[in-house]
Amino acid sequence: MSEVSEARIGDLRLEHWQPPGARRPFPLLFIHGMSGGSWYFENYLRAASSEGWECWALNLRGHHDSRPVADLGKVSLTDYVQDALDALEAIGPAGLVGHSMGGLVAQCAAAHPHARAAVFLTSAAPRGIVALSWPVLARMWRYLPAILRDRPVSSRDADSIELTLNRLTPAQRVAALPRFVEESGRATRELAFGRIAVDESRVRCPTLVVGASDDRILPPSVQRRIARKYGSTYQEAAGHAHMLMLEDGWEVPLAQILAWLDAALAVGVSGEARPTREPGAGGRTAAS
Repeated sequence: MSEVSEARIGDLRLEHWQPPGARRPFPLLFIHGMSGGSWYFENYLRAASSEGWECWALNLRGHHDSRPVADLGKVSLTDYVQDALDALEAIGPAGLVGHSMGGLVAQCAAAHPHARAAVFLTSAAPRGIVALSWPVLARMWRYLPAILRDRPVSSRDADSIELTLNRLTPAQRVAALPRFVEESGRATRELAFGRIAVDESRVRCPTLVVGASDDRILPPSVQRRIARKYGSTYQEAAGHAHMLMLEDGWEVPLAQILAWLDAALAVGVSGEARPTREPGAGGRTAAS
């Protein structure tokens, strides 16, 4: 059975999952999205660690007792990237798995020499890729005062259910909703208006973009554009939405992600040069 413990890297709080037997050659660092935390990767962490992956799941500053901040509303995406880099520096060479906002954080962190492979999971988009959709715009007005004034933002349950939890069962929603926390208004604004630029030429590790067919906030059309930016392999999880790691059937997309990571990280172990663009970049596989 995998061993899980709370870990600290300086004032950052992480979950650390150690496999019960032989380990894969590199650990994985998971980075959560807006208002989230390490908790929502639990299914992935348990399953991946049972297959030999040492897993670290980061709580970004101001989330779940990690790296306390004086004013959460003023925290920027650059601050979150620094959290990921601090964790990566301490852990050493690793694969990155970033979800939603954490996907954009992972895009920025993937330029670090310790990043051996990176997965962008229903990811937020960098500058140059328009991600705002009508379902988001129709609800955004409620949050504009906090977003524009750098105050903490808390999503209404009804909006969360409509935009991100639409494929969770009622029982799963009841369990998940109380665990989401406030988010930075500044970081939300940077995401919404595409303020974060990423130079794809600096991302030299293999990359995978995972979209979800029923994602209402960051749909497959956005994910395919992110994949084209980096020359990534693209997978699409059929019948899943934005929070696919919490949804029934999460095992199938995860198995495909781990298979891709196994192959991508094996390249680094063999000593062969890692390509800046993967063979078959932009290819699509479907997960149900």
